[in-house]
Amino acid sequence: MSRLRARLVEENFDAVLVFAQESHYWLTGYDTGGFVYFQTMLVTAAPSEPILLTRRPDLLQARVTSTIKDIRIWWDSESANPAETLRDILREKGLAGKRIAVEMSTHGLTGWNLLRLQRALDGFCTIEFDRHLVRFLRLIKSPEEIDVMRKAGRILDRSLNAVIESAGPGVMDSALAAQYLSVVLGSGGDMPPNAPLFNSGSRAVYGRGVTQPRALAEIDQILVEYPVSYRRYNVKTEWTIVLGTATDTQKRMYDTVRGTLARMTEISRPGVTLGELFDAHAQGLDNAGYRAHRFGATGYSVGISYAPTSMDVPPMIYSGNPMICEPGMTLFYHVMLGDSDTGYAMGVGHTLAIRDGAPEVLTGLPPTLTVIS
Repeated sequence: MSRLRARLVEENFDAVLVFAQESHYWLTGYDTGGFVYFQTMLVTAAPSEPILLTRRPDLLQARVTSTIKDIRIWWDSESANPAETLRDILREKGLAGKRIAVEMSTHGLTGWNLLRLQRALDGFCTIEFDRHLVRFLRLIKSPEEIDVMRKAGRILDRSLNAVIESAGPGVMDSALAAQYLSVVLGSGGDMPPNAPLFNSGSRAVYGRGVTQPRALAEIDQILVEYPVSYRRYNVKTEWTIVLGTATDTQKRMYDTVRGTLARMTEISRPGVTLGELFDAHAQGLDNAGYRAHRFGATGYSVGISYAPTSMDVPPMIYSGNPMICEPGMTLFYHVMLGDSDTGYAMGVGHTLAIRDGAPEVLTGLPPTLTVIS
C-alpha cells in the first residue's frame, strides 16, 4: 500500500478508486467474485485506512480474507446508485475538487458503472484513467510470489501429463478438459479464471475455445492451451497432440514453433524489450514461410488473475513494445500456427520468470511432439 501511495504522489493524484479484483487481492488479500457488481476501494495518497464499498453478500468475506477495516455497504433496490454512495464517501474524506485516479482497464468496472461514476462525480472532482498504477506495481513479482507460481507450475506439469495419457481415438475432447480440472483441483489449485482450450480436428486452428464436445478420430490433432491457478496466481501452457502419424508438414511446423520458442527463451534477459521478443517470434515463423499464419502477439504477463481471463495484461508481447524485461517479471510465451491452407495447427508455449542471467522456465513441455498412434 505504501508503494501505491508513493506512486499517487508522484503522479499528483489525491486518491485512486481500485476496481480491479486483482488489485484488491494484491493490496489487501480480498478474495471474491463480487467484482461483477459495483465494488471499489478508495486509497488516498495521504496515509489513512482504505475504504471498501461493496454489497452486503461480500461483507463477511471482505472481513475475513482481507486487511480492510473500513467496509461500507450499498444496498440493492430499484433506486440504488452506488456511485452516489461513493460520492458521499469521497466528500467525507475531503476529496471534493481533488484529482482522483480510476482503474478503468478492468473487468471490475463495466461501461454502465463507469457511466454512473462519471455522472455522479461530474462537477464534484476530477477523475482520470489511472494508467495501470497497481498493475505495473504487480508486474515485478517478489520471491514469495514466484515461489507460489512454481507450485502452480508443478501442478500444471502433472495435469499436462494426465491430459496426454488420456488422449486417444473415441475420447471426447471435453474429457481431456475434465482430466485437467481433476488434477488441478485435486492438487489444491483453484478453478481457472477462464475455460481451457482443447480444440480438436478442424477446430484446432482456432484461437479460442468453442462449444460442443467432439470425439477424437483415429487421425486427429488437438491444440491444448490452459492456465493453472494456485492461490490466484496463474501459469500457462500450450501444446499440440497428434493422433495417428505426424505428417511431414506437421513435423516441419513443430520444428519451427519449437525452435522459435527456444530462441525467444534464450534471449529473455534483463534489458531486452518485449518488442525484441516479438521480433524473434516473427523472424522464426517468417523465415519458415509462415508469415500469413502467425499471430500479432506472442505472449503476455501472467500472475494474479480473476475471471474472465488468465492474461494479466498489459503488457503484451507485440511488435515495437518498448517495455524492458526486468528480473521478477513472469511471462507466458506461446508460438502458434493455425494454417488455414492445410488445416493443420501447431502450438507450443510455456511460462517463465525473468531473472539475472537465463530465465527460469516454470512450466515444462515434453521433449518431442506428442504423437499417439
